[in-house]
Amino acid sequence: MAANITPSLRAALERLKHGGAVNGILLGWRRQVLLNLLPFEDFRAERLLQSVFDAQAHFSSNGDRWVETYWFGYDTCHVLVCQHQECTLVILHSRAEEVDFLRHAAETFLEDSQLLLNSILHPQPGSGDETQPLEEESGSQTNFIGRVM
Repeated sequence: MAANITPSLRAALERLKHGGAVNGILLGWRRQVLLNLLPFEDFRAERLLQSVFDAQAHFSSNGDRWVETYWFGYDTCHVLVCQHQECTLVILHSRAEEVDFLRHAAETFLEDSQLLLNSILHPQPGSGDETQPLEEESGSQTNFIGRVM
């Protein structure tokens, strides 16, 4: 079952999904599906994620090397898998010429999402020390936002 993720992370994934001829996206953290935007049911997405980890174990050659990006080409669909630390992103797309753009966008997304996940999972006790406290609101104050036409 997919976990709840922050709206900004989901919005970034939606933008990535509309960034080319992308048919679906799967975001995983460790061996858990965080978000399934694939045209498949959740149990198939979980099987795909497990297969990706099996491929990672196979291609890592018993720990001699670490492969972070895979690209599989089929007749009508291609699969791009990018891994960064504990996050995995699987992208199904239909145009082979877009793979470099999608790989770069996926790696950027994974770096940003890993920072977000680290801040959620391991909050720092002094992370709000540099912020200023909000002033107490009075009921008589009206906030006006002017618009230029």
